Order: sequence, then C-alpha cells, then structure tokens
Amino acid sequence: MYHKARLSLGIAFALAASMVPHLSHAATTFTECDRQQVRDVFTRQAQAATQHDLAAFDAVLANPQANTPDPVVFVARAYQFWGKPALVEHFRETFKGVWKFEPDLTQLRIVPLTPDVAQLYAPTQITLGRTDAEARTALYLVYEVAVRTPEGWRIGAIVPIAAQ
Repeated sequence: MYHKARLSLGIAFALAASMVPHLSHAATTFTECDRQQVRDVFTRQAQAATQHDLAAFDAVLANPQANTPDPVVFVARAYQFWGKPALVEHFRETFKGVWKFEPDLTQLRIVPLTPDVAQLYAPTQITLGRTDAEARTALYLVYEVAVRTPEGWRIGAIVPIAAQ
C-alpha cells in the first residue's frame, strides 16, 4: 500500500511540475499571497464538491496550456482518472449520489515545491454513497498539487489516501 501511494504521489507531482516551464509568467518566489490563493482554491474545491456544483468544481482544476498535456490527474485506490474531462465526468456521476468533501482546514499544510507548484495535505472526511442510507464517512489524508496558471492557482492533482 505504501509503495502504491508513494508511486501515485510521484506521478502526480511529475505531471503537475511538467506544466511549470510552459507558464508565460513564472514567478521567482512563493509568497504569503500565493499561500492564501492556494488555500482559497482548495477551499473552493471543497465547497464545490460538497455542494455538487460541477461548474465550480471544474473551475478550480487546471486547464492544459497550448501544446502541453492535460495536467489534471486523480488517483485513488480503486481508480484513476487522467485529464480534466475524465475527472469532471466521474464527478458528474458521483454528484448524483451523496458526496461530501470536508477537509480540516486547521490542519491544512501547504508546502511550496517551486514558485509555481505547491503540495497540499489535509485530513479530510469524505462521505459517499448512492443514497443517504448507503452513505459512509471515512477519514482520508488528501494530497493535492496546485499549479500557478495564467488564470491563477488551480488544482492539478488529487490523491486521497485512506487514513483508517
């Protein structure tokens, strides 16, 4: 399990980092303003997911830049989605049932890797199921990669790891 999680994290980082050289406005430092913007995009993601707002969820994900691969990846134990269209379609179906994404923002950690790439870690309660009666809540350590894009900070990779 540890090896798979480590491999998933490595793949997620490599994909997100591959996008950085193509940015037209690469930064020279990661500032406190950047930290707040990364926090804000993660918070918007959580709200959009819990509210089943597919348009708002789509808006927090990175878009591919010209002549670059799609930077969005979602890797979990049971499945993997490569590219923004595949992930949005997955959540279009998921949002038809019960889905809550509730990170503990008091424990959110943002670690800059470069001026344009940051890792996020947050213990998160995820509730999912087809119906309220079937829904189950579990604790996950959610690892994400945020990337600076021409549109601002966006999520490039999501890797939920079961914590229980």
